[in-house]
Formats: sequence, structure tokens, C-alpha cells
Amino acid sequence: MKKQMPVLFALLGVLLFFTAGCAKEDVASSQEILIQVWGSHDFWKGEQSPGQRTVQDFNKKYAGKIRVEARYMPGPEYNTAIQAAIASNELPDLFFNPGGTDIRTMVALGLARPLDEFVSDTWKQQFYPGSFSEGINVINGKTYSWPLAGPQLGSILYYNQDVLQKAGLDPNAPPKTWDALRQMAKAITDKGRGDVYGIVFGGAETGLSTFVQGFAATVSPQEATGFNFKTGKYAYDSKAILDSFQLLSQLKQDGTILPSSYTLKTVEAGVLFGQGKAGFLVDGRARMWITKRDVPEVKMGLAPVPSPTGSNKPTQYYIPAAASGYVISSKTKHAEEVGKFINEAFASAVFYEKYINSAVAVTPFPAINEKKSLYPYPEYETFVQLHRDLMRVRPDPAVRNPEAAKVIVELGTLEQTNVKPNFSELLQSLLTGAQKDAEGTLKKYNEKMNKGLQDAIGKVQNKGTKINPDDFTFPNWNAEKDYTAEDYGLTKKD
Repeated sequence: MKKQMPVLFALLGVLLFFTAGCAKEDVASSQEILIQVWGSHDFWKGEQSPGQRTVQDFNKKYAGKIRVEARYMPGPEYNTAIQAAIASNELPDLFFNPGGTDIRTMVALGLARPLDEFVSDTWKQQFYPGSFSEGINVINGKTYSWPLAGPQLGSILYYNQDVLQKAGLDPNAPPKTWDALRQMAKAITDKGRGDVYGIVFGGAETGLSTFVQGFAATVSPQEATGFNFKTGKYAYDSKAILDSFQLLSQLKQDGTILPSSYTLKTVEAGVLFGQGKAGFLVDGRARMWITKRDVPEVKMGLAPVPSPTGSNKPTQYYIPAAASGYVISSKTKHAEEVGKFINEAFASAVFYEKYINSAVAVTPFPAINEKKSLYPYPEYETFVQLHRDLMRVRPDPAVRNPEAAKVIVELGTLEQTNVKPNFSELLQSLLTGAQKDAEGTLKKYNEKMNKGLQDAIGKVQNKGTKINPDDFTFPNWNAEKDYTAEDYGLTKKD
């Protein structure tokens, strides 16, 4: 028996070792998997934001298994943080591409992994047709991201109904022509006696370009954004933009622009508008919910931007597929769990019902946009209708020839945001009188932009890519209609 004791102790030791090992594995397998999400979008900001509420619901559902932490940072802070994370090879599991880049850049740098294995065709079918496109968010047949929002108007005429009423104007009858806008702005300014003005904008940021391009869309929609896809050329010196700038100059001469507008940020302009310091504000879709958030008591109306005669519709354009978006890090160890969060929460009806209820924007799910029970306030119904009436799908060079995406990456964006001074800064200098010749100044800017595009095409061609300037030209584009897959076929080269 004594001889058997050492053997028994040895067997017991082995048993204890394996038991302990199994116990450790059980503990490890029972630990929550942490998923980190980084972004600069306001839908992550605050515990009551649609993003954070979606995270809270997801964490409850998977308590003890998966926990998501979504970190919001303002744009400049976010860009610095994510660039540092890229440099240190410590990316979060799911992140938005930093400014100056897009999904294609993230894929080219090997920083993103496809999400196809985590989502289904049924999931994709919830989005607007064309939301997933080769060369934009699908690269070499693999899906890397999804559009965060639906169509987004870049210019809306917001009018403060209380200000109009105090000036003796009909608070439910916004101006439809440029002359009517000038007259109403003058009436408001005269009645305001140095305290209230007709117009306000965020001149320190993009307020001037938003204003000018918004009114230019009522003259020639194809040229309003600065690039004309019908000709494949920039159009910053077009008659539409020059006429729109002339209107802005006339409003200045009339004395109806709030004097601080030239140094205001867009958020500050929205607050002053909401507080009744100005009757009119031309800004993008985000200004509605941000102003309502910052000045809840504001009574505002929304309308199309006025046209010269009142007969032209200010058509604006979008492409369903988005070149910017959230991507799964190629370094994540928890891709399956990240995919589950995308499929069941972040890119699902669960999130977008909260999103539309917060009035952030029109969602990329058409069915949800029609649910009026989700609308947070009456103005939102007008907001949705304006998007429906004024937005059309434009052609996209990367859809017809995915290699065009490489040119866009070379430029940073088609707007060439690295070119200084930019369009808004030029408008600022012209409006304040620092520069006198609007036509000459914008012509030189336009020439610089066209040269930038030509140089980028040349650089990409020198790398062996099959691309040429015609890939940015769509002569069959009808500005009044959506550009369809069939339209691409009409201009596709052999």
C-alpha cells in the first residue's frame, strides 16, 4: 500500500492541475468581451443620445457576454486621437475614418476588414437602393461600411416665425424670390433697430459657402456645388455662383446682415437665430435639430431656398453610397462581436428609430423615414418633405469606373479641402472687401481646382491605373432626375 501512495499522489496532482486549468478557462470564457467604438458624431454625445441609448440596450441584452463602450470626441480632437491610434497600432474595434481620408484609404492602408460575414442581404435591403457600391464602400467585391444617413440637404431656408411676426410680416409665408427675401430682411432690420437683423450666417466657418451654393442651386443646380458632373469641370466661377454672391453683396449693402456674422461659428449663428436676433438663416439639415436643442422654445419654419423668380426649384444632390463611414479594425480580436453590434444595433432599425426621433437627419432606411409617429416635432414633417422634393441622386465617377476612387484619394476629397484659401475663405475676403474682383478671383480659384484634378489623374495614370478625365464626365446627366444604373450604362466605355 505504501508503494501505491506516491502513485496516488501523483495522479491527484495531475487531476488538480487539469481541474485548475479548466477552471481558469471557464473564468476566462465567462468574462465580458469589451468592444470599443470611436467617433465624432453627435449621435454618440451624451447618455440620452440615440447612439448611447442604443449601446445601453445592446449591453443589457448581452450582459455578461459583450459590453460596448462608445467614445464621442469633437472633430479636431477625434482626428488627433485616431491618427495617434493608427500610428501606435492601437485602434479601437470600430471607428470612423479620420478627416481627409475615406473608406478606400482605410482599406488601402490595411486598417479595415470586411463585414460581409456578419451581415446579410436582408440587412442590406433595408437601405436606399445604391447604398452599397463598388469603389465607394465596397472594395474588390467586399463590403466595408454602410451609409450613416439618408439624403442630406446642404441648404435650407430657416425662418424665425416670431421675428417675422414682430416685423409685421406673415410668419407662415417665407420669401419665394430673391427680391422678396431682400424686402423682408429690410423690414425685419428696420423694425429691429440695431438689435435684430434680417440675415445671419456662420462666416467664420462654412456659412458663406453654404449660403452662396444654396442660392446658386436655384439658378443652375449642376454647378452649385462647385463641380459640374455634366462637363467634368469645376464651376466655382459659374454665373450661378457669381449671381448668388451678388445677392449676398446686395444684402450687405442693404445693411440687413447681422454684423457679427462674419466672425460667428455656425453653431453660434444658429443660437442667435433661435434667440430671435435674425429672421433668416440658410444652412444645412443639421441646423434644425441643433438649434432646437440649444433654443428649445424657438418657433421656426423651413422652406426651400428662394429663387430669382420663384419658379426654380433648388435641386440638390447626393449619392446613396457613402465614402466615409465606420469600419471594423483589421486589428480587432473580436470581429464577430463587433459584427453583432453592427447588425443588431448600430446599423439597424433599433438605432435608426432613435436617430429619427432625435431629428438628427433623414435615415438611410426609407421605411423608417415614413413613420410619422417617430417624428419629434411638427417641423420634422416639413424637413422630410423637403428632402423628398429637393434631393436627387447624382452621377458618381467611382460607380462607373472604380479606379476613379484612387483619384479622389489622391485629392483628399473632390472639393480639395487642402487647397488654401478655400472657397468659403475667398467669399469672406470678397464680401469684406479684402479682395475686389469676384469674377477674377473665382476664375483663378477654379483654374487651380481644375489643375489639381488633372494633376491627380496624371499621378494615378503614372501608376498604371486605367483612368482619364472622361471618367468624371456625364453628358447625359439630367439634373431634374435621379441618375440610375441604366444611365451609367449609356455612358459606359467599351
